[in-house]
Amino acid sequence: MSSPRLNPYAPPAYNGLSGDYPYGFVDVDHTYVYQVVLLASQMLRDQQQPIDTDADFVLRAIQLTSMTGVFAVRFSDSQGYYLSNGMLRNAIFLVGTVPVPFPLFPELVFPAGGRVGIDIQDLSVAGNTVELAFRGVKRYRLPAGA
Repeated sequence: MSSPRLNPYAPPAYNGLSGDYPYGFVDVDHTYVYQVVLLASQMLRDQQQPIDTDADFVLRAIQLTSMTGVFAVRFSDSQGYYLSNGMLRNAIFLVGTVPVPFPLFPELVFPAGGRVGIDIQDLSVAGNTVELAFRGVKRYRLPAGA
């Protein structure tokens, strides 16, 4: 049973809890940044944010860090399965005009050497520079006996 005072989207330490990573692993905060420059009305399919090969990546939130116009985006996991039925407008990452992290619950695990797939389209009918941050943790396996 969960406490109504716990924020399920916050890291465990923010709720006063120890890490919730599996036994034999340790989580370390990490952010991948995806940057793209789109031409007017350009649609880019099958773009990707590669995941480092040293550890799995646990995606907990996506944050729009900058943009110069409106756009739509769709993400897929390392297996190519889309995370939404259609394209998501950039407004989903904003509260008013302020970018805020868009939490993913439950979190998604991307294997070491995997990728976050990205389809992105400019809707501003002008050039558009977009930067997205994939926020989460790298999940390292501890040596045996640690």
